Amino acid sequence: MASEGRHMGRRYKEGPSRHQLLLMPPSIEEYVDVDSKVRAIDVYVSTLDLEKLGFQNAGGELSAGQPAFEPAALLKLYLWGYLNRTRSSRRLERETYRNLEVIWLLNQLHPSYKTIADFRKNNPTALKAVNKDFILLCRELSLFGAELVAIDSAFMEGNASKASIQTRTKLKRLQAKLEADIEAWHTTLAQGDRQEAQAAQDEEAMQDKLARLKRHLQHCQQDMEHLEASGETQLSRTDPDARLLNKKTDKGPTAGFNVQCAVDSQHGLIIASDVVNDGNDQNQLARMALQAKENLGTKNLEVVADSSYYNQLELKACEDADITPFVAISQRGKHDGRFGREDFIYDPDSDCYRCPAGNVLKFSCMGKTNNGKQMRRYISSRTDCKSCPLRGQCLKEKSNRRQLQRWEHEEVVERHQQRMETEGEAYMKQRAALAEHPLGTIKMWAGWTHFLCRGLDKVRAEFSLMTLSYNFTRVLNILPDLERFREYCEKRVA
Repeated sequence: MASEGRHMGRRYKEGPSRHQLLLMPPSIEEYVDVDSKVRAIDVYVSTLDLEKLGFQNAGGELSAGQPAFEPAALLKLYLWGYLNRTRSSRRLERETYRNLEVIWLLNQLHPSYKTIADFRKNNPTALKAVNKDFILLCRELSLFGAELVAIDSAFMEGNASKASIQTRTKLKRLQAKLEADIEAWHTTLAQGDRQEAQAAQDEEAMQDKLARLKRHLQHCQQDMEHLEASGETQLSRTDPDARLLNKKTDKGPTAGFNVQCAVDSQHGLIIASDVVNDGNDQNQLARMALQAKENLGTKNLEVVADSSYYNQLELKACEDADITPFVAISQRGKHDGRFGREDFIYDPDSDCYRCPAGNVLKFSCMGKTNNGKQMRRYISSRTDCKSCPLRGQCLKEKSNRRQLQRWEHEEVVERHQQRMETEGEAYMKQRAALAEHPLGTIKMWAGWTHFLCRGLDKVRAEFSLMTLSYNFTRVLNILPDLERFREYCEKRVA
């Protein structure tokens, strides 16, 4: 019991002496509250078949030397760390000595920071499998609405600096500078107008400098050859998968990765996640939507995304998979005030377009774009355009006819356009409320704005831990009490 003491005429509460002996010390079990989240971690990991998920050393076989740490213990440690905004292996090692929850969770084991770090590095596939398993658990608990999913992305810094990433432009500029410097040094060496002793000393230093420049130039040329052979546009000396991702901010490009999230509308849980090193989202919509649909186990799904995901081929891929997309369309003004494509009306019966003046643009030929889209070309009559009173609002000064192109699956685009005109505003409001919260929480509340691992596969595993910790926290807040989660986990094992 706390005693009351006196100090300068005022009483303060005092604890017992640190040296006081306890005849019956409390057990570690008593230090952890019955409703603590750490108990949820313990019971959930106990339901996992770690060997089936692919964790190393999960088979239980005997090995020579000192026994290994059980993968379940290290997985529990990482889940606790990510739930408590602690992911550094050195900090996690310190917590095993001083944090009562961690001491309880690991049964007083103290793995070194190297062991902790190697566990995350060596089990990328298994960690992603755990994330997917928890998503399936949420589905079994009926925590997904499985009707509407919002997709969003964010740039996160990788374990590589901007200076370590070379582009073709940077390499060409560097190569030109090195060649100019080498030529200047050759010119200086050829002059030979100094005193003999001083000249010999200076020439030796200049020869060393010249040799360093040539080695630097050779490395630059090797990097250029590597880019040419691989077909890539960027090369990182630190993390081979990191890229310079351009974003319209004062900080300039981000050296890192593009993280993707699909969020279910019922409770805001992340239903699908991934990491890519592509600087834009135009090729990500269908892939993320299909992943979300598979995880939800539903036949039909609606997805909503911002304008960065707009891609006609992706819209068609979604429709082909029974996914209805709602993607914001960039508002682009008419070029120089002339009529835009939307001012021309397509007549499917006669397969032609009619211009604002009522003249016909007839089908001319088929063509293919760089991304493989089959396009139908429609051209107006020179005679009609020459005498048209709206010519100045339609054609450039030197043009004598108007041409339009129509994708062979243009009806997909037209259906999407119609949906956005009638329901788009409401869906965009839902998108902002759903998709931006998880990534904002991960980056701003948890402080995870960068990755610790290198390589796309390991980065994906690290992001799986981030999304798993986000979902884990939300599930424990959604359920009425921890007991229901514990009971379900126990039934799951049985």
